Amino acid sequence: MYTGFSDVDFSSLNLPRNGDFSQDLSCIDDLSTNSLFSSPADSLSEYADAQSFISTDNLDTVPTLWDVNTSTTTTPAQSQLELKGSSRFHGLASLDDITAIISTPPLGGFQAQRPQPQPEEEEDAEEEETEELGHVDTYAEYKPSKSTIGISHPDIVVETNTLSSVPPPDITYTLSIPQSTINSGLLSALQLEAIIYACQQHEVILQNNQRAGFLIGDGAGVGKGRTVAGIILENYLKGRKKALWFSISNDLKFDAERDLKDIDAPNIPVHALNKIKYGDTATSEGVLFATYSALIGESQAGGQHRTRIKQILDWCKPDFDGVIIFDECHKAKNATSTKMGKAVLDLQNKLPRARVVYASATGASEPKNMIYMSRLGIWGEGTPFRTFEDFLHAIEKRGVGAMEIVAMDMKVSGMYIARQLSFSGVSFRIEEIGLDSDFKLVYNKAAKLWAEALQVFMRAADELGLVSRKSLWGQFWSSHQRFFKYLCIAAKVRCLVELAQKELGAGKCIVIGLQSTGESRTREVLDENDGHLDRFVSAAESHTTCSSSCQHLSTIMKPTEELDVSNCLVSPDSPCS
Repeated sequence: MYTGFSDVDFSSLNLPRNGDFSQDLSCIDDLSTNSLFSSPADSLSEYADAQSFISTDNLDTVPTLWDVNTSTTTTPAQSQLELKGSSRFHGLASLDDITAIISTPPLGGFQAQRPQPQPEEEEDAEEEETEELGHVDTYAEYKPSKSTIGISHPDIVVETNTLSSVPPPDITYTLSIPQSTINSGLLSALQLEAIIYACQQHEVILQNNQRAGFLIGDGAGVGKGRTVAGIILENYLKGRKKALWFSISNDLKFDAERDLKDIDAPNIPVHALNKIKYGDTATSEGVLFATYSALIGESQAGGQHRTRIKQILDWCKPDFDGVIIFDECHKAKNATSTKMGKAVLDLQNKLPRARVVYASATGASEPKNMIYMSRLGIWGEGTPFRTFEDFLHAIEKRGVGAMEIVAMDMKVSGMYIARQLSFSGVSFRIEEIGLDSDFKLVYNKAAKLWAEALQVFMRAADELGLVSRKSLWGQFWSSHQRFFKYLCIAAKVRCLVELAQKELGAGKCIVIGLQSTGESRTREVLDENDGHLDRFVSAAESHTTCSSSCQHLSTIMKPTEELDVSNCLVSPDSPCS
């Protein structure tokens, strides 16, 4: 009788048997067809009030290493073990396997007769493992699976592996967009697919009698602008000739006009709400373009339209069934704590038949940012979650995995689509730009200028008897930092132009990213000169002017102490600009 483990009582381990596990896998067949929100039985509702996804009562059925059937033959040692009443070990070939299992770490795999690696070998193995982990694919190439119309997108587009694991719904909607627009490639196959699913989802009426909405989560380069313009065109052709388009800046109105023109729909007018007076009646049709901040705009004077949102509602009428576009809608994410966010929700509630489209590359990245997406039908009447807070609590408690499940279910339900450009084959390099003598001279003069300015500011503050100088130095040093930031950017321009011309000669497209465009300073100069510019507006120059806290400097500075900035600032003719 073997006594090598006399101090171990295996009968007290209460290990499960192979036959204790259910083999019913029929539930897998329903994963790709049923929505989490389609019915209480197939939704997150069964978890809404649960303490966790996995009950501790079910841990007894987790398979263990004891159930690994390592051999189909029975050895004498195994027969002897079974005769002793230890039938739970029937999957082991011999008593030696027990020794191997007990000596194996819980998360490790059994490797027979492998020598212990040396420290150097361990490091190499770790590097190889890390390299392998770095090449794990998290994206899959994306092509429309149900839509068959349109020309392929000009670049490779990918989708996350989690979303690619589930299919979109079947297509039941027929487009009215002209065939010439489709065949010419003005809208790619990817963009047409998003338009189809958005319009198809708009045919659904939620349990609260509001029309269902659609979320476009495409990344930069896929063409959210053209997709949105295509949705407006589709509804315009269906006779719904009014549309609302909300974005983050009034300047994006020109982008909206460009997108409509690009898809051969220049006949759809775009009206900027900020150009329409509160008391004026807007045009009878077209796109009314406004910013989110305009939703909380109020007129100080009396009149029929005292607020912008009332003006918008009067233009739409209560039975409005046109399109409402919330572009870059993550700007309204603080819907319960800001007037702007509440106005977004209020607009959707007062126009229940409107066809709402949310467009944001970060729309479903965090559940708390979805509070304004009331038309997705994830929470509210007839859903597993009575309020958004219930939904948020259930998802955040279970982490990123739960949010991925929500995104997958949204795709299956036809309310969400998210693609992005592939970065496969993309490379980058850093060009080090040397400083020439001309720029060094400019930089040294600028440093001397700011050193002199610091002395003058300190003396002025002393003579004025300023007790609190926090605001003074805050403005001084922030201007100092911005000035030298622009100066360093200016040093790169000459080399940048040479690189751009070289790449253009090779037939490549050049995209230049700027940290700051100086737009706000240019607008200030335009306002000061009644909309006319007679010179180049220098962003750096604006940071050498005295702030409001230093208006009295001129009264204490002697004429000989005036700062000469003419030789220090970077002008358009400077070799560094």
